[in-house]
Amino acid sequence: MTPDLFPSALVRDTTRLDALADLDLLDTPPEPEFEDIVYLAASLCETPVALVSLVAGDRQWFKARVGFPPCQTALDASVCAYTLAEPDLLIIPDLTADPRTRDNPLVTGEPFIRFYAGAPLRAPDGQVLGSLCVIGHEPRPDGLSARQGDGLRRLARQVTTVLRERKFGMEMRATRDALRISEERLVFAFEAAGSLGWWDWDIPSDRLYAGEYFARMYGVDPAVAAQGAPLTAFVEGIHPDDRVWVGERIQQVVATAAEFSEEYRLRDANGTVTWVQASGRCIHDSDGKPLRFPGVAVDITARKAADAARFAGEARLKSIMETVPVGILLAEAPSGRILMGNRRLAEILGHSTLYASSSSAYGEFVASHANGRVVEAQEYPLAQISSGRCKQAAIEVLYQRPDGERRWIAISGEAIEDEGGATVGAVVAVSDIGDRKAAEAQQDILNRELSHRLKNTLTLVQSIASQTLRNAPSLDAARDALAARLIVLGKAHDILLAGQTDSASVDRVVQEALRLHDDTGRRFRVSGPSLFVGPSVALSLGLMLHELATNAVKYGALSTAAGCVTVDWTVEGTGAAAEFRLDWREQGGPPVAPPTRRGFGSRLIQRGLAGGDVALRYAVEGVRCTLSAPLAGLRVDV
Repeated sequence: MTPDLFPSALVRDTTRLDALADLDLLDTPPEPEFEDIVYLAASLCETPVALVSLVAGDRQWFKARVGFPPCQTALDASVCAYTLAEPDLLIIPDLTADPRTRDNPLVTGEPFIRFYAGAPLRAPDGQVLGSLCVIGHEPRPDGLSARQGDGLRRLARQVTTVLRERKFGMEMRATRDALRISEERLVFAFEAAGSLGWWDWDIPSDRLYAGEYFARMYGVDPAVAAQGAPLTAFVEGIHPDDRVWVGERIQQVVATAAEFSEEYRLRDANGTVTWVQASGRCIHDSDGKPLRFPGVAVDITARKAADAARFAGEARLKSIMETVPVGILLAEAPSGRILMGNRRLAEILGHSTLYASSSSAYGEFVASHANGRVVEAQEYPLAQISSGRCKQAAIEVLYQRPDGERRWIAISGEAIEDEGGATVGAVVAVSDIGDRKAAEAQQDILNRELSHRLKNTLTLVQSIASQTLRNAPSLDAARDALAARLIVLGKAHDILLAGQTDSASVDRVVQEALRLHDDTGRRFRVSGPSLFVGPSVALSLGLMLHELATNAVKYGALSTAAGCVTVDWTVEGTGAAAEFRLDWREQGGPPVAPPTRRGFGSRLIQRGLAGGDVALRYAVEGVRCTLSAPLAGLRVDV
């Protein structure tokens, strides 16, 4: 080997060496296809030696050889290495005369080769692997004849064809091995899953092949299914109520090469029903004819039962929610996405449930606090609980309904927790508290009015007590007079408190004030229209009538058995000019003489009603008293 001429770079080219390695050919046993070729080459070229020589990175190795015992040589003995760079035949008539080979150890020593002719051997990807060569022990100045050269080229191409087929065979075996392993793994997975079966329907032959689990699900003997059975054998396992539509669906998929994904029922010989979810796809050949229909089926009976239980639970929950008298909202945590709202909620809020996607969208609910500040989205109890800030929350807000009405509502909520105590949702109850708020407002008004009346009453009682004690002839007389006046005062209050409004009927005030003095039940003749007066007028009227009646008992008509008093009232005029008039007329009593002095009663009467007039006359036949006042100053309602 002459180092300067040896094609070292080409010999050690990694792409070429990889192509040689991919064939997995080095150091393999002899194969007839290659052996035949070297015998033909030697015979054709009339040489004692012929080789299928592969040039590796560290040696040359002979896949087939004739007339050359060693199976390989070192690279310094390789003549074939020079064919790697040749586009066609490499012919060296006298190896001793060629500068590339004259120092080759096989030339200078045993077996003293002298003639060489080699055709490049190419891998399926075109890389040159070595040569198909013939070798002689004598120089051949004429080399090869044209027929021999052409034959050697053809045999070299035959080697390439064998190499290609060999590689294809290797790839096929690798593919089959991978497929076998994949199928074994798939079967193992099916068996391990315990609820998954597979099928593969060969449509032209109508043979459906299936795994053991699938066969058992459809009531077919697994041994028969493994050998292939008609589709009808498996269709018999489908529940009669589903059989027709499933069959129609299969026909549609077969006709259109579409996907198949359906849930249906199976029924075995014992009547046991199983739900399956079957998925597959029909495959057509290049002519568009149905070829195969493989797929898998999963037992979903447990899932169906769970779905049924869940649907029943949701139905019960919905039924309960629709019957409760408060609005209900359900949301998931931590997003706050609203899941459900009931009918009562829509009635309270005036609109259907707002299915907000998160708590940040709660601003769609328009409400304000008592001070008028708008309620922020994160203030609502549903937002507070679902975000995990608390487990319970409540708020009272004035809600703005779409129809313009503003309604007070109370919102109270609580967290929904999982078994570990983590908040997974929130539920709130929404109540219409408009009546309660109105009652609280009315109560507040009443409290303020009661406080006002109490102060006025105490002032009035203080005045009555002071005046009574000042004018009483004795302590006993003062006690009796004060007690009678306080009783009248109390009765007037009873009338006011018994009414639904802040007013009192004139008829009731008159009757109650005079009842204390009517010893026979026929002493007073009372008449007048229905008329309601305010609290202060009611108290004054009661006390004035009491004083008139007390005087009548002491000195007037009621001091005799036959005496009586007529009390009537009228409303004269209309509108702003309307005037209230009450007349007190005594008859049947002793002759009347004007009093010589004025006591508390007389001064009380002279005050009149609401700044009106008082006409008190002491006629001989009986006392006359007329009270008049503008109706607008004392009337509350009629």
